[in-house]
Amino acid sequence: MNQNQNKKLKLFFLLAIIFNMAASFAHPVTPTLIVERRLDSSLFGVALAAMMVVNFLTSPFWGRLCSYLPTKRVILICCLGYAVGQALFGAAQSEMGVIGGRMFAGLFTGGAFTACSNYVLNVTLDPVARGRNLTTLVTIQNVAAAAGYFTGGMLGLISVEAAFVAQVATLAFSGIGIFLLCEDDTGYKPVPDQPLSAKDVNPFRAFLDARHFMTPMLALIFSVVAISAIGQNSYEQCFNYFIKDQFGMGSEYNGTIKAGIAVLTLALNATVGLYLQNKTDINKSSLPVMLANTACPAVVLVWSGQVVFVAAYVLWSGFHALRLAVLQTMVAKRASDEHRNSVMGFYQSMNSLGGIFGALFAGLIYESGPMRPFVLSFVAFALSTGITVVYLARYRKERG
Repeated sequence: MNQNQNKKLKLFFLLAIIFNMAASFAHPVTPTLIVERRLDSSLFGVALAAMMVVNFLTSPFWGRLCSYLPTKRVILICCLGYAVGQALFGAAQSEMGVIGGRMFAGLFTGGAFTACSNYVLNVTLDPVARGRNLTTLVTIQNVAAAAGYFTGGMLGLISVEAAFVAQVATLAFSGIGIFLLCEDDTGYKPVPDQPLSAKDVNPFRAFLDARHFMTPMLALIFSVVAISAIGQNSYEQCFNYFIKDQFGMGSEYNGTIKAGIAVLTLALNATVGLYLQNKTDINKSSLPVMLANTACPAVVLVWSGQVVFVAAYVLWSGFHALRLAVLQTMVAKRASDEHRNSVMGFYQSMNSLGGIFGALFAGLIYESGPMRPFVLSFVAFALSTGITVVYLARYRKERG
């Protein structure tokens, strides 16, 4: 990568910070929106699950589209679509309005995150640097998301609407900025011989096409991705609603907690994350990372006091960022150049698939007991850790 390309990649990372911050502006005010508009309490999980269903179905298509179009153009389309969806969500006054807005946003959110990963992979020619740059992107996603929570929480003190207006404007700005200022990656990726046809728009065909790159080892990794995403979404979404419902903590507390998470995540990824990527076999490092993710929801099931509850979540958020970086690198290392974009689209779909069940079940079982979503989270992480053990056994056998 020459100096000019390196500058443009840094510019992309800067705009990715802005995008990921904006993507979280509405999260801390969503519980307030539900309460103020007297909507059903299960909506926080049901609406997110509806969005993730659409996300799950469309992510492989966006990954495939990145093979045909400049990735920055795909990012532009997705950022603008995401902004429109959030405008609909913020204006909604009914359960169906919220679900409809979230579903429209879901058409584009998976595409935005898939395209960002593909862009970094495509413009980074050095295989060693790819893992490092993916870790940088995941760090940005998590730290900027936490900073976005804080910003959204502070905007929520003005009004729910203020957070949504800022989100819509910033999402559009980041997409336009990436399109106008970042490098066209077309010259760095193989373009398919056959033109994109109507059948490629069929979301289920994209999953059938996974047979061209799927291997038993990739299948195990994708299983870990999907099942741990159940635990992630059950934990994360219920935490945000739980502290409002059970502890009476407003959006400003949610935002402040996320600011602490941003500092911890940055510190962990800048030290432990880079050490795992550069100094260890990332496949073997996945097990302690998964064990750490499992331990935090286990703690809150034993000690559920307010201080322990918040502290465990902050610590888990740091481990969660490490998990995402490790799993994404494991997937990328097993993806060929020909199928790289499709593989990353499938990775995003597996995240969304787990998110569907995590958010939906968490929302539905919350009414029967506010701690039950955290039990679900623990079980999901424990199961994904077990699959990681199986993967490592096969990995050692694979290496001889």
